[in-house]
Amino acid sequence: MGVYFNEDNIVAHTGTNFVIEKLTRKNEDMEDYTISKFKYIDDVLHCKFNHEIPAKLFAGDGAECCGWDVTAAQYNGLAWSDILYLGLYLGKTPDYIYKNKSVDSLDLIEADQEIINHVNWIDSNINVIQHDEWTYNTSKQYNIIICDLWAMPSDITQDHKTKLLNNYSNNLKNGGKIIIPISGETLN
Repeated sequence: MGVYFNEDNIVAHTGTNFVIEKLTRKNEDMEDYTISKFKYIDDVLHCKFNHEIPAKLFAGDGAECCGWDVTAAQYNGLAWSDILYLGLYLGKTPDYIYKNKSVDSLDLIEADQEIINHVNWIDSNINVIQHDEWTYNTSKQYNIIICDLWAMPSDITQDHKTKLLNNYSNNLKNGGKIIIPISGETLN
């Protein structure tokens, strides 16, 4: 079926900024199952589902299944010890990373307090920080900074990449990288 989080733990929500809907789908055996869909209210085109494939792809696992530009090569030679993740949505990718990689610390930055308050099903060891992802400032250094801020690769501009580099370059450990999984780009 491919659902990542237990659907019973995800609560449907209609809020000020986002909606989580419960959808009924059919699996390969034509049996019904429920899957959650996250969507910002002001974005009519893009959404995120509670599915394991995007979580694996964004962590560099399983790219061969979808023909995405996202590959494990982005993560070659990187230690998964200290991670900074930008963006929360349903929380499936940071949770997947925490549970499937050798993570010492995982800090997650999310600007929207409503999302932080609602998404309470991720591992409690993930340090969720409410702050604007573009201006967060810390002295901590990371092996990997993962940017999950866009719905489509075409949404990413050079200005976005420059802002990320300007804001986070000093937070990379020696050999560390800023990764944009949705476009397959690595900044360092």
